[in-house]
Amino acid sequence: MQMNRRDFVKQAAVASAVVPGLVREQAPKPASAPLPLKIGMTDWNLGQRGDITKISLAREIGLDGIQVSLQFPQDGSPSLRDLKTQAEFKRVALENGVQICSLAIGNPGKSRLPLHTNPAAAILLVEAVEVAANLGTSNILLPILGDSHINMENQAEVNTFVAMMKEVARYAEKAGVVVALEDWISAEDNIKLLDAIGSEYVAVYYDVRNIKSRLKVDPYHEPKLLGKRIHQIHVKNGQMLMRDQDILDWPRLAQEYYDIGFRGWYVLETGSPNKDIVADTRANIEYVRKTFKMPTA
Repeated sequence: MQMNRRDFVKQAAVASAVVPGLVREQAPKPASAPLPLKIGMTDWNLGQRGDITKISLAREIGLDGIQVSLQFPQDGSPSLRDLKTQAEFKRVALENGVQICSLAIGNPGKSRLPLHTNPAAAILLVEAVEVAANLGTSNILLPILGDSHINMENQAEVNTFVAMMKEVARYAEKAGVVVALEDWISAEDNIKLLDAIGSEYVAVYYDVRNIKSRLKVDPYHEPKLLGKRIHQIHVKNGQMLMRDQDILDWPRLAQEYYDIGFRGWYVLETGSPNKDIVADTRANIEYVRKTFKMPTA
């Protein structure tokens, strides 16, 4: 019986499914390339808070982003509270190809401190959420350190802060902005605060140098505890990251961040010991790119 072409193709397909020697091996999938690191820097370490010219300096240095400061001048001088200034910052950032990676709450003045118990703080934070959204960033750095350091043993203080942040979180969620806490308290205490607030729109702005120098504890267990609660990271170790390695073990921390799947911004908060902000910062960028690695997609 003569086999037509259709029958031949059908039988060949059946044979390839049954006979091992006829099974065509699948080509291996190409390995996923690591995601590129996103490295930013604070505007105050670039020279001055709230200075729009630091955006072009960030581009010159080779930074991917800049953390800009929301100032609260008492004399009414222009600041990021002004809509026109916000639009100008956004325009200059786009022109320079530099992302505004986060908005930092600058010194609000003694009359508005401490940030966690003063009624004015909640109003400022709601305003900051609007500013961040207008700038196109999804992160706000809220410092609760220094004069605003929160005493976790003072339950009334903690309750006031939690109540305030619950309300701020409602506005943050609507705007798609995360308010991240930079503080001098342990990971365990941060988790207590965040659990009490109960919103994914309040997180941690992790600065391991703060923990190491202020709490005098081994910080290397903290990233695993905090996990996805870490929304952005400050990177500093004295003036230059390559120095003072007895203070922080950055390769070890890089592995900690890798293990929790951190994919966000590393923001330099470093100085210029050689009085050359471009060269010193480029050296720190190179160190971070060599030391840190990102999970694959």
